[in-house]
Amino acid sequence: MVTERVEVRTQTVRETAAPSRSALPPWLIWGGMIGLVQIFAIATVQPLGVSTAYPQLVGWLVDKIVPGFAESQPYLQKIGAKIGWEVMLIIGLALGAFLSSVLPGGRSTPACDLPNVYRSAWGRGLAAFVGGFLILFGARLAGGCTSGHMLSGIAQLALSGFLFGAAAFATGVLTASLLLKRRTG
Repeated sequence: MVTERVEVRTQTVRETAAPSRSALPPWLIWGGMIGLVQIFAIATVQPLGVSTAYPQLVGWLVDKIVPGFAESQPYLQKIGAKIGWEVMLIIGLALGAFLSSVLPGGRSTPACDLPNVYRSAWGRGLAAFVGGFLILFGARLAGGCTSGHMLSGIAQLALSGFLFGAAAFATGVLTASLLLKRRTG
């Protein structure tokens, strides 16, 4: 009987203890961090966006191989062929994605059946590269990128940011439900 009382008392203490930091959902922690970075970026430089960094980096690299190339291209004259904060941001994004995949807990079992093309790492990598290239090409063609429209647009309370965010998430949910069907049973 004494043991039962001690267990009940321990359980009561656990229930009344203040929630620890780990009790916060990861999406809230990381979402808050993105918000802080966004506030800092808007206050110090400009709203976050990454699609301009890719042609800047490629222009800079090609200009190192073929000197004078960037000066002969009107688009690169406009955006610059340089290594600036945007290029460093995309390098950090790639490094963060890599670290999240190799650190403990980074690779987990998929929650749904994957189509055959995504079962190999090469298939997933190729699909991600092609999809990313198409998004980047469309973003540069439209003069803006998803992070600029969604993250920065919403942070600045722009109606276009909210509309684009809703459309992007709806499209993502639809695409995922069509490609990655969960087992039912």
